[in-house]
This record gives sequence, C-alpha cells and structure tokens, in this order.
Amino acid sequence: MSGKAMAWSGGIVAAAASGGLIWYFGRVGWERASWVAGVAGLFVAVAGLAVTIWGLVLQQRADAGGQHVAANVSGSVTLVRGADGNVKIKNSSSTIAPPAGAAPAPYAPAAGNQSVTGSISGPVNLIDGAKDVELE
Repeated sequence: MSGKAMAWSGGIVAAAASGGLIWYFGRVGWERASWVAGVAGLFVAVAGLAVTIWGLVLQQRADAGGQHVAANVSGSVTLVRGADGNVKIKNSSSTIAPPAGAAPAPYAPAAGNQSVTGSISGPVNLIDGAKDVELE
C-alpha cells in the first residue's frame, strides 16, 4: 500500500471513528461515553503506531534500492547518487553511432548498488557518495 493510500485510509478511519463517537456520546451520556472513548482511543493509538511503523519500513525499503541502467545507449552514462556537494557534468556534443545488438536482459542490482548493462558507446561513470563531482 502506498503512503498516499495509507494517508487516505487513516483519514477515512479517523472521520468514521469521530462520527461514531459523537453519535455514541449523545446516546449513552457523557460519563459512560468518556470511559468507552478512552478504551477506544487506546486501540486507535496502537493501530496508528502499527501503521506508522509499517510506513517507515516501506519507506526504508524504497530508499534502499539501487540505480540501474539496462539499455543500448549511444553515448555516455553517468549515475550519481549520494553526492554531498556540488555536481558539475559537461558532456561533449559530438554524435556517436548507436550500438548494435539486442536489448539487455532484465537485471536489478542488489540493494544500494549501481550497475549498467547493455551496449554503451561512451564512457560509463558510476559515482556514489562523493563530496564534489566534476566530469568533463
């Protein structure tokens, strides 16, 4: 479930719970309703904590993915990730003939890795975690 869907689901549940508690307050009186609302609030808080933890786990999984290029590229490939500073890249404007060959097989890098597969007719630069990067 995406973060947006979880946010909408949480909003709908909160609105339904609020409406139900308002109806219940009017039906049984303030003293009894206050006790029940406290117990229900405990369960809602525990459910909210569980959803928050699950959302953080999903976000961490998404952030752990690697960078991958799988194509026949008629030029250069530069993958920059985690640069903690300035990044300056100058590409030449010369035309390079496209590489011949079949499309590369699907491939996914291990979590956090960078990779390039296929036919590349120019330089390949894989940069991860540099302070300042300048390619010419």
